[in-house]
Amino acid sequence: MDNKTATPVFWLFILTLMAMPLAIMSTQRVPSPLFYVLLALSLYVVVALRPAQQTFRLKSFSTLFVLCAVFVLAVFVSELVNGRSGGADFEKAFRFSAGLPLLVAACCYTPRRWLAYTVFGVYVALFFAIGFIVDLSLPDFIRPETSAVYNAVGYGDLTFLLSVITLYSCNVTFTSFAKSEKIIKILLGMAGIAAFVLTQTRSGWVAVPFFLLFGIMIHLRENNRVKLAGVFVLGLILAATVTLTVPGIKDRVQLGEKELTECISTNSTELSSVCIRLQLWRSTIAIWEANPLFGSGSNSYFSEFMKTEGVQRGLVSEVVANQWGEPHNDWLQALSSYGLFGVLGLFLIYFAPAAVFVKRMLRTTDYELRTYAAMGAAVCIGFAIFGLTETMFRGLRTMGFYTVMVAVFLALSTRIRGVEH
Repeated sequence: MDNKTATPVFWLFILTLMAMPLAIMSTQRVPSPLFYVLLALSLYVVVALRPAQQTFRLKSFSTLFVLCAVFVLAVFVSELVNGRSGGADFEKAFRFSAGLPLLVAACCYTPRRWLAYTVFGVYVALFFAIGFIVDLSLPDFIRPETSAVYNAVGYGDLTFLLSVITLYSCNVTFTSFAKSEKIIKILLGMAGIAAFVLTQTRSGWVAVPFFLLFGIMIHLRENNRVKLAGVFVLGLILAATVTLTVPGIKDRVQLGEKELTECISTNSTELSSVCIRLQLWRSTIAIWEANPLFGSGSNSYFSEFMKTEGVQRGLVSEVVANQWGEPHNDWLQALSSYGLFGVLGLFLIYFAPAAVFVKRMLRTTDYELRTYAAMGAAVCIGFAIFGLTETMFRGLRTMGFYTVMVAVFLALSTRIRGVEH
């Protein structure tokens, strides 16, 4: 295909990639259809626009793709063994295992200097998220009710992740105004973190050490390691200071400690934020104990179990059983639904690509490639940590978003000759 025909297709693909972060931060319905549009465009790019001469081979990703397919296999086997079929469960896992290879191939066949512009989609999404959070917080800067898109925890975590990616991107330049561009990115990233603070999300702070570490690894080859270690410690101190002094965050941390103590010592079915999570988590463990290897076979069984056995056994209150349908924990949901095999699959979804990104940060001498690898590592580890206290993969849309982000940063952190221009 000639360049005049290929160029518009590549740009349509890139613009659609750019739209995904904004879609995930602004709507509930758009991300899933957008994901399938991306798959269709990816298939067209791979089949019709594959460069005639380039050194990239999908074989270099073969081990990664095999490891990332374990989760969908675990879901399939669990459904087969238990005789339950949750169509959405299988589709969610299939989006990643089948979508990742196709998206990576299409991104790697796209001219890399054009593909880099997908990061602008993160900027637009973060700008929207800041406005959305601040608008809902005014006039008294109360905790925003973001449930039209996500609950406050999920929305806050995603805002934090986009902020971190934006700050990392200060290490790459897209315009001829390098200093001005960097200042704008820093201001946008810091405003995003301030918006994250407004959501009063406690769990997101757990990811801070990893985000700091990845940011430091970008500069590891060019700077004094003692100096970078000092920056790391200073960053941790700053994060701890914000957590312990900002009224909204401080109050929620203290409230969490109080709720945990009361739930453990006084009332195990109390209707408090922390105790509700403990009730949900007790229920998932009880489901898993019935079938440790393959779980229950479906996420939907969790709600059924709570309303019957969960209430009868005193694991959960009737209110929680009737109003909560998932465990607020991706890891425990995988454990109860698909067993140990499922948890292994989820582990590989996070850490198989994360290992690739970390390896690239440590081994490549290219500053720009290390920056994109850090972005990818932040996405993988961020979701792994956020998933400990929130069901980030509650819906199909978030799995699609995760798959797209991982694929883009895998391609951008790969040196591919033949498709640079």
